[in-house]
Amino acid sequence: MIKIDFPGITQEQFQDAFSVLEECKATPSHGFVNPFMGPGGQYGNCWWERDSSLTLNGYCWLDQKFSENALYNFTLVQKENGRIPLWGNDRVGDLDEQLSAIPVIFDVAYRICKRTTDKAYIVSIYDMLRSYLHWWLSDIKRDKRTGLVCGIMEESDPSDYTEQLTFAPVDLNVQICCGADILSKFAEYLNIKEDVIKYKKIYFELFDIINEYLFDEEDGFYYTRNVKENRLLKNRPYSSAFDTFRHGIIPADRIPLLLSVLKDNSKYGYYDKYGITTAPYDSPEFCETVGDYKGWTSWSGNIWTFRSEIIAQGLRDCGLYEEAAHIAYQTVMTFNGNYAEFINPSTGAGQGVKRYGWSASQYIELITEVIFGVDYNAWENKVTVCPCIPEELFGGKVSISDLSLGDAGSLSVSIECGKERKVSYVIK
Repeated sequence: MIKIDFPGITQEQFQDAFSVLEECKATPSHGFVNPFMGPGGQYGNCWWERDSSLTLNGYCWLDQKFSENALYNFTLVQKENGRIPLWGNDRVGDLDEQLSAIPVIFDVAYRICKRTTDKAYIVSIYDMLRSYLHWWLSDIKRDKRTGLVCGIMEESDPSDYTEQLTFAPVDLNVQICCGADILSKFAEYLNIKEDVIKYKKIYFELFDIINEYLFDEEDGFYYTRNVKENRLLKNRPYSSAFDTFRHGIIPADRIPLLLSVLKDNSKYGYYDKYGITTAPYDSPEFCETVGDYKGWTSWSGNIWTFRSEIIAQGLRDCGLYEEAAHIAYQTVMTFNGNYAEFINPSTGAGQGVKRYGWSASQYIELITEVIFGVDYNAWENKVTVCPCIPEELFGGKVSISDLSLGDAGSLSVSIECGKERKVSYVIK
């Protein structure tokens, strides 16, 4: 059991996040040969690329081997052309063979694989990811004029785009760009020098494309582009614009502009109690869902760990530790003991599935990897602890113990909180 001492979070609340993940566990089906996690609740025990990946982000700190085996399942269901289906049934109207999911699996796979030195396993995941990236960069999904990657349905949020090769969303293009960067790290560890060069080149090409075609100079903001009409969808200023902090995709000179939009409390509620909304308050599309998930509109105003996690991790990538700490803490305390699918910003009430897998997983991840700042890299035989401590914790102490490092043992961390952080940790 992982133990925590953290103001405002009881051991029972923290442990319940792992209980949610245990409840999401499913027996092998739909091409998977190892146990995995479904989304939770009424969504059943079928696998979904996004849900079944994201549940591993927090769970790998408890059980590395389960996470490795669950991830390996995706190598078995990948199509010959590299596509990974949206979900196990791979049936979405007439869109078979054309549809995947927003590819968070790159980030999840890197998190899990860098915690092991099993070369055969790492190569199998690397081969899967390479093939998947090249499917995204093929003519099936990529606009020839701009080089942007286009998405439909759950390849982006909100997911109401249905016309192929028409809309190039920010969140999708960021995930592909990050995926190329991650593949270069795999290739470096595996000493495949030509692939290091190739994937770094793709990363920088996509970096340039995102910053040329998805950024509006006047607004200082990133928008989805309608590539057929050659225009930005400026009527849809979604929080996915802030995904560009990830892997340093946003150029340094643009950071103050985008940060000022993020911190404009009339927009996304940066200083509000419950967290960052998916759509700004002043958007005509802003709405709060009560009850079950209602499709793309549920991404148009509610609070999701999925959106907050990538923003917090991206701010950390850019060295904006104070802002990363703020969003991570805000999100953690909002979802603490309330691992719902999404949250209403006006009330903090959980909606949708009430014991949702990725919410519980990313809650654990934000505590462990952002607030405590723990990173374990078996490839470099290195543990790093670089906390992002929110002001609310200054003057106190926090600790977390028995984090699994796989074959390398377990880690316990204690922090005296303040601007001058005093960190101690023990590996057993």
